Amino acid sequence: MDPSAALAMGVIVGLASTCVQSVGLTLQRKSHMLEDEKIDESDRRPPFKRRRWQIGMLLFLVANIIGSTIQIVALPLPLLSTLQASGLVFNSILASLLLKEPWTWRTVYGTVLVAAGAVLISYFSAMPEPSHTLQQLLVLLAKPSFLVWFILSLVFVAAVLVMTFCLRYLPGHRRETARISLVNGMAFGLVSGVLSAHALLLAKSAVELVVRSLTHKENQFKTFEPWLLLLAFLFLSLSQLYYLHLGLKLISTSVLYPFVFCIYNIVAILDGLIYFQQMDRLPPLSAGLIALGTVLLLAGVLALSWRLQDDDEDGEHHIVNKAEIPQTLIAPGMG
Repeated sequence: MDPSAALAMGVIVGLASTCVQSVGLTLQRKSHMLEDEKIDESDRRPPFKRRRWQIGMLLFLVANIIGSTIQIVALPLPLLSTLQASGLVFNSILASLLLKEPWTWRTVYGTVLVAAGAVLISYFSAMPEPSHTLQQLLVLLAKPSFLVWFILSLVFVAAVLVMTFCLRYLPGHRRETARISLVNGMAFGLVSGVLSAHALLLAKSAVELVVRSLTHKENQFKTFEPWLLLLAFLFLSLSQLYYLHLGLKLISTSVLYPFVFCIYNIVAILDGLIYFQQMDRLPPLSAGLIALGTVLLLAGVLALSWRLQDDDEDGEHHIVNKAEIPQTLIAPGMG
């Protein structure tokens, strides 16, 4: 295919896939919101029985698998990182259109900060990786530095999940506040981001083995280790989807998805640097710009969550005045 035609196709597919992915996430969030509005819990259906959630999940998976594959093949890095950031902008727009979230100045500058931070993180974090054989990958997996990093990250994930478990057993009036929902939703997003980054690392390793098997005519799947690698990848992939689903039940896509994007990229960077023994390959300038991008993105997420806090407080004050309940009994919420 002509390079210019391939570039045009990549841009079109990239914009379409990021938009479709955002629509999928927003539909899942909308499905959870509509179900939570049902007063009688016996009327609430599990997600897999809801048509809106099914469509949203299908759109999300198709956009990720097909769209990402075409983009990686057809687009140069600067365009790829910009298109990834456009997905975060679509999230904010769709949250206002489909979820009826307020569009304020905080939405505008929060979205701009999120997009700018995403571009910096995506652009300066990508580094080409050399090809490896199965034995080389196993040696890298057994390196003490990687084992310590991997185990500590999983311990951290377990600690976060324990925290969310404890928050479920707060007194009822505190457990159901928007602030607690925000904390739990962000915690699930953090877990999803960490696990998806680890899944990406295993996917890269598995793809390397497949490519080497095809190009070098050397079957790398004769032993059980590569199959364990694939099983671990599937487990982490399904786990990160599950925790992303839990996060979507609690907080808006305009807050959750940028946060997951940030955590995912940071952990993926560390995974690559530690796993492939390449800590010296990241220039100080790139590291500084990645850090700046992280700060900008998190500042944007904070602005978007403040926007929702303002809306929640207005709603709570309206309820207080209508029911004539002392204001001290209601905690201002976020979410």
